[in-house]
Amino acid sequence: MLLQAIGWLLIWLTQRHIYQVNMMAGGFALYAGTMVLLLLRDTLATPSAIIIIAHNILIVAANVLVVQGIASFLGQRGYPILMVGCVIFTAIFWPIAMLVDPENVAIRVLTHNTLNTISAAVLIRIMVVDRSQPAILRWPAIILFASEIVALTVRSAVTIRIMNTPGLTFDDTIQSWYFFFFNIFVTAFFILLLIMVGNRLASDLRQRNEALQREVAERRRLQDQLTAALTTEKALHEEQRQLLRMVTHEFRTPLAIVDRAAEMIGVVLERPAETVARRLTSIRDAVRRLVQLIDRFLDVERRDIGILQPERIDIATLLDRVQRHFAGMEVGQRLQFSTQPGLPFYWGDPEMLTTVLINLIDNALKYSGDNIPVEIAARIEAGAIVLTVTDRGIGIPEAELSSIGRRFFRASNTTPATGTGLGLYNTQRLLEYHHGTVSLHAGPDGGTIATITLPLPGVVPDVRMEVA
Repeated sequence: MLLQAIGWLLIWLTQRHIYQVNMMAGGFALYAGTMVLLLLRDTLATPSAIIIIAHNILIVAANVLVVQGIASFLGQRGYPILMVGCVIFTAIFWPIAMLVDPENVAIRVLTHNTLNTISAAVLIRIMVVDRSQPAILRWPAIILFASEIVALTVRSAVTIRIMNTPGLTFDDTIQSWYFFFFNIFVTAFFILLLIMVGNRLASDLRQRNEALQREVAERRRLQDQLTAALTTEKALHEEQRQLLRMVTHEFRTPLAIVDRAAEMIGVVLERPAETVARRLTSIRDAVRRLVQLIDRFLDVERRDIGILQPERIDIATLLDRVQRHFAGMEVGQRLQFSTQPGLPFYWGDPEMLTTVLINLIDNALKYSGDNIPVEIAARIEAGAIVLTVTDRGIGIPEAELSSIGRRFFRASNTTPATGTGLGLYNTQRLLEYHHGTVSLHAGPDGGTIATITLPLPGVVPDVRMEVA
């Protein structure tokens, strides 16, 4: 019995994921304890009441642990109230029996048989209901538990006969016969449980293998989908590159014609009026700027060398460049530029920042009246260059401020012909290259204030990379 208890403890230590095994291991450990107490009783001429009481309580407690462990192992609730009631009854009955009539062995034997019969009957019920174990294991278990009930019934019948027959007493032969049968029963029970646990482990292994195979199949399916998606994306990307090549080529041709036409007009007219000369210059500047933007953002062959091309920028010079752009559009008189003296140089991409300011100023002009001025100011604040574009136009509805800047979003108070909703979106993207931000809020006199923040010193190029 001790070896069986050690065996179950080893099983529990190696198979802790089957938590019910610890209850079975505890039950067999208690069975081993009952054998120790039994051997101790045999060595004493008159065993003490404490040893007898402890021996019987341990047997019932062991039965309860094993019964509930098997029920839980087979996925059943079992009969916990009945089993715990047996333990409580034993803990109360045996001390009383030993105190009131310590010589009445028969009543204690009958009580012991009754409690063990209850445990065996519960086990039979559990095995009859179970469908997790194969029939080749369930029926031997049912027969084994039924044999225990038969043995207990025979023992009870012999006990009752001794009680009703004067002169007959319990002898060691009757007790030895029962304990011999009990040892055989427990050994067979031990082997049967080992086979059940082994079957459970084999079943768990099969289920895990099936789950693993399903997971492998699912991952292969996802991998195939990902491969197909990557192939499709690669094809779309190549189509996009081809489209950009075509668009770039088609854009350059008419722009070159416009630039050449403006140049020829200046040549044909010996002394063009100042207004005409200014407009011709504005046309050629705009064409050159468009060509530069195409080279930077559309030409797929040149984009590989890097979109951002930072250089040291004088903010006043940058604003002067923007002012000249709008002067050729006959709206320069509406723009009021102001620059804080002593502004530090900023490292950034002048083309990108020029585009940012042109977009914001163009919006301010577009959504303001024809004669309403637009103010552009530059200052240094909290370690950053701050550029503001202030208008007194229609403004932005407060509820829509958080949505402004989303691609293709336009405020509800604008007209369909005034834009596409991409200007501010592009502005934000260009500022991200500089780790800068743009924010919009209502002005004190109406209209909108667009604030650009460019942290100093800007995107300084890596000199080591340039040298390399």
